[in-house]
Amino acid sequence: MVFINVTKVCFVEYFYYKLCCAIKHFYRLCPFIICLLFVSEKIAFHASLSSPIFGTTQGQTIVFGQVDTNLGGGYNSTTGVFTAPVAGTYLFSLTFYMWYGSPYVSVGQLSIMQNNVQSIRVWLEVDDNAKRGTASGTTVLSLNKGDQVLVQAGTARMYMDGVKLSFFSGFLLG
Repeated sequence: MVFINVTKVCFVEYFYYKLCCAIKHFYRLCPFIICLLFVSEKIAFHASLSSPIFGTTQGQTIVFGQVDTNLGGGYNSTTGVFTAPVAGTYLFSLTFYMWYGSPYVSVGQLSIMQNNVQSIRVWLEVDDNAKRGTASGTTVLSLNKGDQVLVQAGTARMYMDGVKLSFFSGFLLG
C-alpha cells in the first residue's frame, strides 16, 4: 500500500494554479511591461582605454580597447565604433583623463558623434599647477538600426591616460 501526502500535493497544485492566474492577470493588465521585461533586447557596453594615447590628432576616432561589458555586441573594440543593433533611444557617457605638459596641449576636447555629426562636446582645460584633469559628458540619442556612435578628438596633441581613467559607455533605454 502506497501513502500519498495529499496536503503536499494539493498545496503544490494550488500554488501552481495561483501562479498561473497571477501571470494571466499580469499579462492582461501590463502587456507593455511584459514586453520590456521579457522581450526587449539588452544592449549595453562599457569600454576604457587599453593604454595611454600620447598625442591625438584632430578628428581621430578614440578607440577604447579594454571592453568590460558588450551586451548585444554593438561596440567594436578595434574601431571604437558602436553600431546600434536595434532602433531605439540610447544613453551614452564619456569620461576622459588628460595630462598637460610639453609637447601636449593644456586644452582638450572630445565629441560624441552620431553618424559623423557632433552630438555633444566635452571640454577640459588643465592649468599649469594641476597638470591633469578629468571631464565627462552624457547624451541621449535616438538611433536607427545601423546608426554609428563614436568618440572623436577635437584637439590635436592631447595626452589621454589609460585603463579605467578614460572610458566610453552606452545602453539602450527603450
